[in-house]
Amino acid sequence: MSESEALSCAAKLARVVLDNCGPLSPAEVAEEARLSEADAAAALDELQAAGLVECVCGLCESKEQVYALVDAAEA
Repeated sequence: MSESEALSCAAKLARVVLDNCGPLSPAEVAEEARLSEADAAAALDELQAAGLVECVCGLCESKEQVYALVDAAEA
């Protein structure tokens, strides 16, 4: 089974949103993907556990965590 088949629907959607619009905070992912903030945060946690996203903190003044996809070359 490929790694994307093991992801939840919310995680797959968050991955696509980050690919198209990232890096984004969990709130921004929720807004773009039309998910609740809790679902978006859980999706990002799932993607981070799978090694598909990384936290790129320090990009915004609010100190909210910001996530970006990991380069395919790094993975």
